[in-house]
Amino acid sequence: MSALSNCSTTVWASNATTIVGSPTGFAGFNSTLLNGLIGIAVGTNDSIYVMDHGTYFRMQLFYPGSQLGITIFNATFGSDLNQLSSVNAFNLDMSGNIYILDTGNNRVTKWVPGASTGILVAGGNGQGSSIRKLSNPYDLFVEPNTSYIWIVDYNNCRVVKWINTSTAMLVAGAGCGTQASQFYYPTGLFVDTSDSNTLYVADYWNHRIQKWLYGASSGITVAGQSGVYGSALNQLNKPYTLTVDTSGSLYIVDYGNNRIVLWLLGATSGIVIAGDNTNGVLPSQLNGPWNIRLDSTGALIVNDYGNNRIQRFSVLCSPNMTSSSSSTTSVLTNSTPIAATSQNTTIAVPLTTKSLTTSASE
Repeated sequence: MSALSNCSTTVWASNATTIVGSPTGFAGFNSTLLNGLIGIAVGTNDSIYVMDHGTYFRMQLFYPGSQLGITIFNATFGSDLNQLSSVNAFNLDMSGNIYILDTGNNRVTKWVPGASTGILVAGGNGQGSSIRKLSNPYDLFVEPNTSYIWIVDYNNCRVVKWINTSTAMLVAGAGCGTQASQFYYPTGLFVDTSDSNTLYVADYWNHRIQKWLYGASSGITVAGQSGVYGSALNQLNKPYTLTVDTSGSLYIVDYGNNRIVLWLLGATSGIVIAGDNTNGVLPSQLNGPWNIRLDSTGALIVNDYGNNRIQRFSVLCSPNMTSSSSSTTSVLTNSTPIAATSQNTTIAVPLTTKSLTTSASE
């Protein structure tokens, strides 16, 4: 092991490897290229779930080391339950059910393994601002034990939780604005079920990350500067989605800066861990990133939307690394802490189901 084995904080490679996709190729019916990458999730043994859309909506599964995708299902455009429209996000649960945030139809449908049609589980009552309606929803999270569905309701500047198809409740947000009790068109969320359902929201147009204790009437800014955007390390520019590890560190997709920023618990500034603040096609660059996941080794898996590819930034050094090169990285998967080893074939890692979204309006 190199001298990096003595590092005090995790170090990621500055150059990524491409898991699947290409900046110059569009999918069509090609299983090795992507077209309009909607979202990603990390499954058992670090398999990657991908949804993209071209002439149809397509869910694919990529096993480690293979760029040949296995198509799980296709869906055409429309409003029937076997159709989708303007999908913004998806989640997977421990049983392999896929929850799709069908933004164009303002609903969530659940697709069980092998199904050719979905089941309505939230929304579907048209577009609007009443509690039982959605308006351009952007992100979702499905609680692993209850299957309650948390939704970022973009146009309504709020987060709602659906108990069932007829019952929804307001979790956070008091209209659109810049106050601590408000959001300004939020796009992403993370629910920490290990910490009493503490909620983190990517408050896109306020250029901040808000932390809400469950039941609170307002949030606390834990990253970025409210209403101020920029590329300084204490600033964000249109934060899009995020994930959180067991130490409370935030991994933020800083969309407007084409970078991924690590914001340690209690810090007043972030650390750039992927991307270089410019959009491009080089292995060190990103172009309008949308989502980030952590695999079982702690590697960063990034939806590099503008480049139609999924990038993997591997861990070069971790404080827990030993000379045998095995390491443990605590990550929140399904918002539940797990201990994941770098020898990922020796552990069954639950499905990662955080924040898959499409781009916010510029």
